[in-house]
Amino acid sequence: EFMEKEISRNDDINGRTVTMYNFIDEIKPLGAECENYVLYFGRYSEEKGISNLVKAAKKLSNIPFVFAGKGELENEVNSADNIKNVGFKTGDELRNIIEKALFTVLPAEWSENCPFSVMESQSLMTPVLGAKIGGIPELIDNGKTGYLIPPSNSEALEEAIDKLDDATLEYMVKNCAEKEFDTVETYTKKLIEIYNS
Repeated sequence: EFMEKEISRNDDINGRTVTMYNFIDEIKPLGAECENYVLYFGRYSEEKGISNLVKAAKKLSNIPFVFAGKGELENEVNSADNIKNVGFKTGDELRNIIEKALFTVLPAEWSENCPFSVMESQSLMTPVLGAKIGGIPELIDNGKTGYLIPPSNSEALEEAIDKLDDATLEYMVKNCAEKEFDTVETYTKKLIEIYNS
């Protein structure tokens, strides 16, 4: 819907669009037990909000963080004692890390449209703390499958991470289990119906 709104600023396109969300492979939780860490996975870059996340992590020195990825801000990531940088991960190895996390964080500072990281996390019953920007608010049911926070605000990020207690996370995990996303099969069926219409 965010992208449709952006595109619809062009009068020639306005009213001629249909919103479809990304599809993901059907992900089944591996049954891994939750571990005590907060996870960020993705590119280590400014627009992803890495600087603000590292700043917040340093103030929350009692909370362990795991970062899975790579990028130009890797030195900044490695500067925090409570951040374990495991590098770029994919497939079951990444899914295992996501599933074991208390929750994942997506502190983006630019408008991402339909990020797979949110969808993958919730499919693995892991709540998401995400920035209220772009299409991210469309994927997170605020207070149910995660929290939305203002972008580019390390203090709000720090506060939100610190207040996620066990009872709230347990409630969010249950809600994530009920969340459904399109698979390639359901997505293509919808797409063909649009073409046929």
